[in-house]
Amino acid sequence: MMADIKICGLRREIDADYINEFEKIKYAGFVFAKSKRRIDIKTALTIKQRLRDDIKTVAVFADMTEQDVIYTAKEAGVDIIQLHSDENIDYIKRVKDETGLKIWKSISVKNKESLDVEDLCSIVDCFVLDSYSKILRGGSGKTFDWSLAESFSKNHFTALAGGIDENNINEAYMAVKPNIIDLSSAVETDGFKDYKKIERLMRRIK
Repeated sequence: MMADIKICGLRREIDADYINEFEKIKYAGFVFAKSKRRIDIKTALTIKQRLRDDIKTVAVFADMTEQDVIYTAKEAGVDIIQLHSDENIDYIKRVKDETGLKIWKSISVKNKESLDVEDLCSIVDCFVLDSYSKILRGGSGKTFDWSLAESFSKNHFTALAGGIDENNINEAYMAVKPNIIDLSSAVETDGFKDYKKIERLMRRIK
């Protein structure tokens, strides 16, 4: 598999120790949006200090002001900002200009029209393709119709999220060919990262 792996929703120092063991894991996600996985800046800094030097940290935000996103990203010292709401291009430009960080933008894939985002291509560094939900801003644990994303992924730098686990990760990669596969609930037990599940999933990758 050519895709790198992102483990999202780290909440404890030991989570860093878990993912440090696997070379293919290149990104660690810190959730600052309202979520059961939400952490504060101090916790993010503590976890970040324990990560391998080559693992990039991704700060996940949803329904937050530009000022809060900018402040949190700077204070937490993250490498990438991931936006999970209905941010427009002006919002994204201001956040990118103020922080100097790469921007990942989540797309809730409901149909082909969901992927009509050409206006964002000049400013967004990676599109995170996730399942559509009326309730959740990501983290639903549900897959979407991967055929919708196949052509989009050929022409854009993408991360594939939404319901990917040890049973379908290879199928997901072959269907979409994303640059990154984004995992969260599939490697958790009771809302916390589970080393055995991470290890088992990483062994399944072809």
